[in-house]
Amino acid sequence: MTKMKPTNQQQKCPSCGAPVVSEICSYCGSPTGLVTAEADMEYPVLECKEATLGFWNVWFPAIFAVAFSFAGIMAFMITLLSGEEFGVAFISLPFLLIGIVATFFVARALLRNTKVKKNGKMITATVYGYMDDNVLINNQPAQVVKLLVQTPNGPRFILYKLGNTLRPYGINDTLDIMVHENCFMIVKNKEVVKW
Repeated sequence: MTKMKPTNQQQKCPSCGAPVVSEICSYCGSPTGLVTAEADMEYPVLECKEATLGFWNVWFPAIFAVAFSFAGIMAFMITLLSGEEFGVAFISLPFLLIGIVATFFVARALLRNTKVKKNGKMITATVYGYMDDNVLINNQPAQVVKLLVQTPNGPRFILYKLGNTLRPYGINDTLDIMVHENCFMIVKNKEVVKW
């Protein structure tokens, strides 16, 4: 009985035969088939705060912000207008607190996005691979893309949370990203076809 070698046990690049240490061969630049979650981090990892606006970081908390703030304010006003004891008005505090926290998350996402768009610098990143995030969306793990960027201090990796289950970029693709301090945003380039 012969056992198949797992992809991560592969010792040589399938294209040039060089030793494999990461998802992209450092000699020929070809994908090696190494799983990102188990690959060596050749370079330090930068802290990455995503500045992209999406459903999970803006619209989902905005629904909670509006609903719970409205419910809290209404409960507070009803108890005051009905002549009930003022202590009963404290029932509305948990609703207001949830609304305030959700509003904070929406404001933080909008502020990051605005800062990056206004003060950000455009740089190029290379896609090294994908890892599963701790967040599940429809019982599928959300994806984190591992990007290699060139900084004044040398090459660094960023782990950018995509907020969905898709893997939209190929290994070794180059992406334009905007960066301001430790906030990053993948720039969605629209394809223009001239006929």
